[in-house]
Amino acid sequence: MNEDVLSFFSEDDRRSASGFNRFRRFLNNYWLIPLMICYLQLATQVIYPTDSPLQRLEKGNRAFLQGIPIAYEIATRDFPFTLLGHFYELGIRGAYQSGFFQVPHEDIKTALARPELQNALYQRLLASRDHHDSEVGGLLSISYAASGEPNLNIYPISSLNEIYLARLRKSIETPESLIGLLEADYSHEILDGVGIREPWIESTRTLIQSDRISEPLRRTMMQNFLEMYEALSESRYILSPYQFKAGLGRIPLDERFVGIFHFHNGLNEPPSAVDIQQSQRNRQLVFTFSESGWTLYDVNQEVLAMVDIKIDNRLHLQ
Repeated sequence: MNEDVLSFFSEDDRRSASGFNRFRRFLNNYWLIPLMICYLQLATQVIYPTDSPLQRLEKGNRAFLQGIPIAYEIATRDFPFTLLGHFYELGIRGAYQSGFFQVPHEDIKTALARPELQNALYQRLLASRDHHDSEVGGLLSISYAASGEPNLNIYPISSLNEIYLARLRKSIETPESLIGLLEADYSHEILDGVGIREPWIESTRTLIQSDRISEPLRRTMMQNFLEMYEALSESRYILSPYQFKAGLGRIPLDERFVGIFHFHNGLNEPPSAVDIQQSQRNRQLVFTFSESGWTLYDVNQEVLAMVDIKIDNRLHLQ
């Protein structure tokens, strides 16, 4: 081998071997890695603005550790709508938080002045009273005619708690199936969302697994847990992040997203505390019956605005 080549490989490293210089050279070589970690960690903290700091930190770190599976789900689930909706959400979330480029409440009120839309929404409200698995809801957008006249567009989406209820009904066939469902990673968020707390879940799980109770009692407990979930789910509307992104991805480009809507089937039933809290993340639109017809509550970052609609020849509400 050529002596010059040998001397090149055997030449002493003249760089300082101090700890600081080794650390500096490491950052020079891999500076993107800590920068990316810091960026992703910061990004996870703004996903859950309505939670307490500790809950936000817990959920943010969990989302950070699951980043690759989450990215895969976004890219592949219901392709391409979830992926398109994800990028759409990035834009509208910042605009909503800053109050920039929002649909004015007056435009919604103007759109609802049309009698045909008033009656169409009233009929949807009436139909929703026969739906007991969850509240009826989805996404609402607005479009503008060439004359500038606004029009509201409704995009219903089956709630996450309704989809989970179908799984729960199948799972009570065997104790093993129910326990497996309760222990699934996604179950905690849904059960907590409808109002079933962890101690109740743990108590049910422990008793079902116990050898000290009879089989008829075990069956009764499983049925009672199902009925408790059914009663709570009827008055809840929960969307998963993937459902929300896919719904956004389906909204035509010539329409502007307004917010998430759902129906309250009671009389004069205003937005709940949960609805108001959720309005910090996304605008909430709640439809409910009134003595004269129905009312729309437009909840924009906890600020409520109302539109009262009178319906002629309305059906009697029991």
